[in-house]
Amino acid sequence: MLLLTGFSLGCIAIVFLIVARDFGRLLVAKVFLVLLVASTAFLLNQIIDPAWKWLTGDIMTMIPALFWLLCQLAFARRPRLISIWAGLALYSFIAPAVTRFFGVSSELTGAFNFWGWQLPRYTEYVLILHGLWVIVASWSDDLITTRRQLRGALLGTVGFAALWVTISLNTGYGSPLCLPIVVSIAALVIAYLLLEGRVGVLLGPAKQALSSGEINIEDTGIPCSSGEKNAEFDDVELKLQSVMGEGFYRTERLTLNMLAEKIELPEYKTRALINQKLGYRNFNDYINQLRIAEAGDRLVSEPDTPILNIALDIGYRTLSSFNRAFKEIFEQSPTAYRQSKNDENQ
Repeated sequence: MLLLTGFSLGCIAIVFLIVARDFGRLLVAKVFLVLLVASTAFLLNQIIDPAWKWLTGDIMTMIPALFWLLCQLAFARRPRLISIWAGLALYSFIAPAVTRFFGVSSELTGAFNFWGWQLPRYTEYVLILHGLWVIVASWSDDLITTRRQLRGALLGTVGFAALWVTISLNTGYGSPLCLPIVVSIAALVIAYLLLEGRVGVLLGPAKQALSSGEINIEDTGIPCSSGEKNAEFDDVELKLQSVMGEGFYRTERLTLNMLAEKIELPEYKTRALINQKLGYRNFNDYINQLRIAEAGDRLVSEPDTPILNIALDIGYRTLSSFNRAFKEIFEQSPTAYRQSKNDENQ
């Protein structure tokens, strides 16, 4: 038991060092590191002095919530960090931690037992399954196929290990020797995937060209990528440039499939075109850049036009979605942007 636990801790240490060294600046990587710490607490809980089991118990209970958060940050188009799901994530480990001050779970009865122990356990399963669903539902958003596959394999491995550990702890299923073996195998697989992918496995660099001045809406809205050019796309890129220059990006609820049909190119080649020629990781980031470029021009050139009208004209269905996209690119609200530009022109 001690040998297997020690081996598992060594595997986790290797993964921790790889992530901290190569991805430490990213928020998603920081969450992943905390998840590794929670996994360490789970392993130590098997051998630690009983007087400290309350601490390792509280930490390892965070594993499902951390996995859910990791999936949101790594795969979700727009992470829902303020939502009912986030509330459930907090509840899943805070409620048991508070309940421990009143005694162990087996000694609790009635409503206190249900709200403090039983319901948080069910919530853990829901969080893990929802995290896996986020991976599946957002699968096509990443335009780089190899990175999408690596991240899917990485988070799938983490999810499987988290689900196995959660079921084992909550039901008692599985021998004490089985758990460190599962953790060890998962850690080794994750280490291999990280070493295989190196840059961009956890979160690829989403290009924010507009905020750095690389996009000029007057030049038909198509930014020039500094990446490698592929002659295969030269002709169709001209067609894409023409289509976007005519304002096709303003189409409400525009999808990658709709764009592919418009330029008469298979969807997978359209995805490659946007990635290899334009340097974007996410189709929605690409469209948002074009829309917000026009919005920025109109906010200055049309000072009396309501912001809502501009948002609807360029394809957004609500003002809140427009404001969110605008802030992500310009790092200020449309109102503040318009005011600052007007002040500069006075």
